[in-house]
Amino acid sequence: MDLLSLDYRDPIYGVIILFALIFIISSVSYWWGIFKHKEDETNIKKFVKKFDQYHSFDDYKQLIQKKDLPVESAILMALTYEKSGEYEKAIEIYLSVLKNMVGPKKRKDVLTLLGKTYYKAGFLQKSREILLTSLRLYPKNEEALTYLSVIYETLREYDKALEVLDTLEEFGCEVKQKKLYFQTLTIIHNKGMKVGRKIEGLKQLGLENKIVQRKLFEFLKSNSLPFENEILKQYDYKNIMDLLWMTKVERFDEKFVKEQPLLAEIFTARGDLLEAKQSDIFELNVLIKLHHQEDASGDLSFSYICSNCKNVFPLYFYRCPKCQQIDTTEIETNLIKRGYETGSFI
Repeated sequence: MDLLSLDYRDPIYGVIILFALIFIISSVSYWWGIFKHKEDETNIKKFVKKFDQYHSFDDYKQLIQKKDLPVESAILMALTYEKSGEYEKAIEIYLSVLKNMVGPKKRKDVLTLLGKTYYKAGFLQKSREILLTSLRLYPKNEEALTYLSVIYETLREYDKALEVLDTLEEFGCEVKQKKLYFQTLTIIHNKGMKVGRKIEGLKQLGLENKIVQRKLFEFLKSNSLPFENEILKQYDYKNIMDLLWMTKVERFDEKFVKEQPLLAEIFTARGDLLEAKQSDIFELNVLIKLHHQEDASGDLSFSYICSNCKNVFPLYFYRCPKCQQIDTTEIETNLIKRGYETGSFI
């Protein structure tokens, strides 16, 4: 009992009080931390439970229709579904958003997104209808007009595509190459035009143009028509190197091939000739050296890069499948090992 009755002026008394306070504060902090942690967990569970009431896509759709979900969030959800290939769900979301949306500019943006989604889903007629509705609300809609021209191209309605390009031109857009592309397609797919007239029509469009050069070469090759030397003289062979690589040398005049340095390099690299000694193009130079050593183990493959969006594709395109731009293709040569022996049936 003497310990408990220590005089308050005794130094030991102060030390006991200090340790007691430290113990009390530590205990309170510890239990308060546990309490807050449990409270936070409870709040999180309540928050999650609030969203657990929407167990299906239809619940989210009703949430959008009741305006309980911001438009931006709904559109983001639709874009996510679209990116994963669930076009039907993306379309339903856009339609739900449109029911509550007011104002022509806002509606035209959602209509454009809806039209693009219908296009990606393969519903071309529906996509065209939606995009035209968007354009009636806001005519100066470059994205809608671009996709509309793509739809007309797919449907082979090239005259209507050219009308769309005229509209884009009025808005100050550069459409020269796009017009050239559709004019080329109009000639090639004209069933009432004879082969000779088609060739003349393409030549009149200008063989200095990359699109015309390639389309004419493809047309001559697919129809087993001769490659005239006067036409080939105007070609930039780098733009059709992949086509030349897949064309038999017998289709060309041998003397003409030997007179054209790049043609000689291409067919020497392929092993059809031993005319060229070297090439400024690395891949061709390697293959030429190999063939001069009687080594046919090398080959070329090609990939195609869009100069606009930088995406790479395994097949040549006139219109980029990703960004829908025309005449943006860059051919890249790739040196590979030949996977079969010359003369085999594989």
